[in-house]
Amino acid sequence: MSVINRVLKELDRKGIAPASLAGVHAVQTGQKPSWPRWLLLLLPVGLAAAWWFWPRPQPQPEAPVAAPVAQGTEPRLRLSDTLSIPPLAAPPVESSTDAQPTLPEPDGNAPRREIPPGTPTAVPLAKPLVADASAGEGKSTPPRIKLDTHLPETRQPKVIKEVRPPSPGEQVDQAWRQAMRLVELGRGRDALEGLESTLRLDPNHGPARQTLIALSLEAGDTARGETLLREGMQLHANDAWYNRGLGQLHLQRGDTRQSLAILKSGIGKGVDAAYWGLYAGVLAKSGQHEEAAQAYREAARLNPAHGPWWIGFAVSLEHTGQRPDAAAAYQRALQARLSPELREFAARKAGEQGTP
Repeated sequence: MSVINRVLKELDRKGIAPASLAGVHAVQTGQKPSWPRWLLLLLPVGLAAAWWFWPRPQPQPEAPVAAPVAQGTEPRLRLSDTLSIPPLAAPPVESSTDAQPTLPEPDGNAPRREIPPGTPTAVPLAKPLVADASAGEGKSTPPRIKLDTHLPETRQPKVIKEVRPPSPGEQVDQAWRQAMRLVELGRGRDALEGLESTLRLDPNHGPARQTLIALSLEAGDTARGETLLREGMQLHANDAWYNRGLGQLHLQRGDTRQSLAILKSGIGKGVDAAYWGLYAGVLAKSGQHEEAAQAYREAARLNPAHGPWWIGFAVSLEHTGQRPDAAAAYQRALQARLSPELREFAARKAGEQGTP
């Protein structure tokens, strides 16, 4: 039954019938009206429109829930509670229920959005000084320090030349080198002053003393040569060179006895073949052929290629009556280095003594 029929029946029951509805009779129809079906179809559309256009309240952010504090430990305060300035480099944002959402910077051109009263607001964090390209992801870098690449001007160090006098050792070496340079140039007389200066600075300078002795004797200054030789024998007691030089000097003077004594005193100083030969010659000249033969034998042993010592050895053996040994020494001299005169003498004497 339709709504109109229901309304008419109600009015008829009460005896009230509007004039506009007079003559209208309720008609019973055997078919149900189709308006409930359309009503069911329009009902969801109306509800959706009412939900869309109905004013909604501003959603309130959930209050941060404090993390449970373990017993015996102090609760950690967040940055918003301590109101402290954050460090330059903000830590990365972690997804957690306790994290406080960070509100974006308000734009001057955007409409102001009012926050309902009673909504808790977070203290704004300090804006980082320098943000890199990942600032949108919540990361920031510390400010870059601009380095001063300007190099300071190089200043040349001030060199102060201090004249230092040479040490005594340097003075000795300098005087010795200058004297030897003059000797090499053949200016021996000019080198004498430098050698004497070297010995004044260092009396124990053996090479300078020996060079000065040789130059003095060559120049004919035997007095200075002898003085230097005797000083050298005292300063260099283990060097037989000074005994040999002084012995030769006395031998040139004809003082065989003094020469023999000086040479004999230097035998124990490690003498060479030339020293033994000189000593043997002085012994033979003084008539001591037996000692001379021993000295010649030692000299020939140290240097068997020197023929004159073999001839001296043979002559001393001949004077002591040892003719076969003398003939053998003459034959041995012919195998060594000899001058033509000495070779002729050795050959003749070997024939006279007979072949052993």
